[in-house]
Amino acid sequence: MKLTLAPNEFLDDYVLGLEFSKIAKISSNAYLFWRDIVSAKFENSRVVFLHKKSIPPKYSAALKLCSDLNGLALSSAFCSFCGLASSHLIKSNRSKFYELIQIREVCGIKFVNLKKFYDDYGLDYSLRIYIEKCKFFSPTPFEKKIKLTKSLCLGYY
Repeated sequence: MKLTLAPNEFLDDYVLGLEFSKIAKISSNAYLFWRDIVSAKFENSRVVFLHKKSIPPKYSAALKLCSDLNGLALSSAFCSFCGLASSHLIKSNRSKFYELIQIREVCGIKFVNLKKFYDDYGLDYSLRIYIEKCKFFSPTPFEKKIKLTKSLCLGYY
């Protein structure tokens, strides 16, 4: 079964397909031939995630060695979800926003700890968020916002 993950969906129940295949020493496309496997991707992404409970038992040792993706979301999905330019997720660009999030890399693929981001600002996980320049926001009673940096605000609904 192939699923498309929501851009704000945490990867708690998944492993990175690329990392799993390297650890298990199998082809990165081997999962395509397994019965009852659940694979997932974020929209407009080629990065494949495998649901932990659907991986055949013979690979349980490899599964245990995979990185914990709890609370994480693919960085590109995070950017599309909240409307943020991906350049804010690059340390060398010196974006003040970069200091506000936790970024993790697994097998050269960048992730954002979305759960921690929600927790840091006391937001419910079901809320939709967007990030843009504060000057574009409506006055406070009309739009809920949190000031993140001197110029960026977080809106939510």
